[in-house]
Amino acid sequence: MKLINTDGMAFIGPGSEWFWTALSGFVLAVTFIAIYRQLGLQRSAAAIEQMAALDREWHSERLVRAKLVVLLAMRDGSDTKDLEATTTVGDFWERIGFLVRDGHIEPRLVNEYFSTMIRTWWARLAAVTVAYRVEAGAPEAWEHFEWLATRMADMDRKAGRTQAFDEAYLVRTLARSIEGCVEDIHAAEELRAVTVRPLSPASLGAEPAPEPAAG
Repeated sequence: MKLINTDGMAFIGPGSEWFWTALSGFVLAVTFIAIYRQLGLQRSAAAIEQMAALDREWHSERLVRAKLVVLLAMRDGSDTKDLEATTTVGDFWERIGFLVRDGHIEPRLVNEYFSTMIRTWWARLAAVTVAYRVEAGAPEAWEHFEWLATRMADMDRKAGRTQAFDEAYLVRTLARSIEGCVEDIHAAEELRAVTVRPLSPASLGAEPAPEPAAG
């Protein structure tokens, strides 16, 4: 019993056009699949590098020092609303919020890498943000930051993550956050340190006197 009737089929020469057309279509399909997979890998690599770049910036010495100033003010009960450091921290997340909201960064990746940090810092700065909005008459101040924190909370809830970022959580984590900033600053300072090595014993002795010229 024949499953495929090949009688009268030509694979080479006249009448074989159907075969070469089908083969060309198959090759094109395989090529398109390979290109699609390659583009997918490139997008994944770009997304990972994007998250790594944001993480490096968030842990840069400039931002770590700003975070430390804000955290120390909170520990001491000082107002953080007018601190330049508060603006530095808030503006970072405001920018990320805008990029996510405008479709330039995948929300899922931000949620995976930064959700806890975003929600923690919004909980720390929400009150001063509201106060500033009223005082300055600027209801749009840090609107993207607020939107981002809300989006992260929604995504966490759907994923079954139930951590509450309330006052008790902020008090409980304050000391450890300060300690982490201090450690990061020390690490950055050590990376900038220049190691001065002593000269070798051979180079510490007096230089030999030059020999007199002959004749």
